[in-house]
Amino acid sequence: MNARITRIHTKLAVLPATEKAVLGPPLTERQLSDFEDSHGVRLPEEFRQFLTRIGHGGYGPTYGLLPMEQWVSRQTGTGQLAESFPVVPDLDIPQGPADQGEFTGPFPGTITVVHRGCSDFTLLVVTGPGRGRLVEVNGEGFFAPRFHTDSDFLSWYERWLDFVLTGHRDLTRFADQMSGNEAQLVATLLDDELPTRRRAAACTFITHPDPSIDLPGTLLRALTTETHPAVREAILRALAAQGEHGRDLLATALTDPVPGIRSLAAILMTTRAPEGWRLPAQRREALSQHLVNETDDSVRDSIQRALNLT
Repeated sequence: MNARITRIHTKLAVLPATEKAVLGPPLTERQLSDFEDSHGVRLPEEFRQFLTRIGHGGYGPTYGLLPMEQWVSRQTGTGQLAESFPVVPDLDIPQGPADQGEFTGPFPGTITVVHRGCSDFTLLVVTGPGRGRLVEVNGEGFFAPRFHTDSDFLSWYERWLDFVLTGHRDLTRFADQMSGNEAQLVATLLDDELPTRRRAAACTFITHPDPSIDLPGTLLRALTTETHPAVREAILRALAAQGEHGRDLLATALTDPVPGIRSLAAILMTTRAPEGWRLPAQRREALSQHLVNETDDSVRDSIQRALNLT
């Protein structure tokens, strides 16, 4: 763990001044113990190490890390830290409100580490099967809880620093992404048994800096062999993020068995340029031909909108 702490210190020190990377002073062991005793828990060790050896509150994802006095939040109902947070990590990918059952909050067994805006929060699980992991929740139940792929707080925070330092094109997707270089992410996307991790790998390619010229073809191969609709959706968005060549390959998804995937492919085949929306002739022809045989009304509407945009 010492090496990880050293790496984080080093990365914090080389961040550009524009990041305003300021953390509050580390907490003392007494401060942590008082908090733990008052709530009947012991915080995950990686989080404790961060708090006592790196800092407390301040620079981090979205609006930054919350200080101790805001860990227990009325908005998320995180006051019962000794009770178990019942969601098991990585069982499947939450698809939305229909997947969350009755568990829309409060969220026992967690503390709030980041307020992402409105009713979105990043929680750290302190009690339950996901102890030590970070999980995204919505206080109003707009989406089911979904875990970050990182194994613990130090891994999560170091990934944030890596994303900033390597120049990811958009950090708003951080919660749905994962660490790794292109080769590691490709291996996860093609071979990992967990759809949550395959989806995270695909989402990371949406913003990954300096993709290789082979990446669009690799994403297409993953698209044609992927069995989980949510992963295929993420792959489509990753293909669209690769520029015109990636968008040219989206026509493959027009035959996907899931109507929502076909609709998304049609929408992503268009490109917004300064002069307006554009749809190259090759993609226009593919959409026009598919429209003739498409039987789903929602997909037909999406294709027609794409054709009418340009």
